[in-house]
This record gives sequence, C-alpha cells and structure tokens, in this order.
Amino acid sequence: MIADINQILLERLRQQGVNTEEAPALLRDLSKILESNPGIDPVAASSKLQLLGWNGVTLDYQSLQLALAWMEFENKEGGPK
Repeated sequence: MIADINQILLERLRQQGVNTEEAPALLRDLSKILESNPGIDPVAASSKLQLLGWNGVTLDYQSLQLALAWMEFENKEGGPK
C-alpha cells in the first residue's frame, strides 16, 4: 500500500515538473512543513515550499492528501527512508 501511495505521489509531482532526483528532497521539506502544521492547506504549503526554493511547485489538494498518507505510513514504519 505504501508503495502505491508513494508511486502515485511521485507521478503527481513529476506532472508538476519535479524530476525523480529532486523528489526525495522535496518530500523531506514537505514532511517538515506538514509535521509543524498538519492542517495546512495546499496554497499555504506551496507558499512555504517556494520559500524553501521549490519555485514552480504548486501542490493541489490530492497531492497534499497523498503526502499526508505517505507520511503516516512512513512514521508507522519507523521514519522516512
């Protein structure tokens, strides 16, 4: 299940212009944003990512929900890999 969520999330990020090599760093930054504010909306999360240098990345609701689900599974399994 986590592999499915991760694959879908990575595909959505690729469609938004994030290349495969950048995705782990983006997810790490996004994880930090979501940990500090789990109820953040996609626009605010995108703004915070842009402040971190992720220009051009705009999260939609579905991508944010996938990221939250991915984080939940990662945390249950002992943290990000």
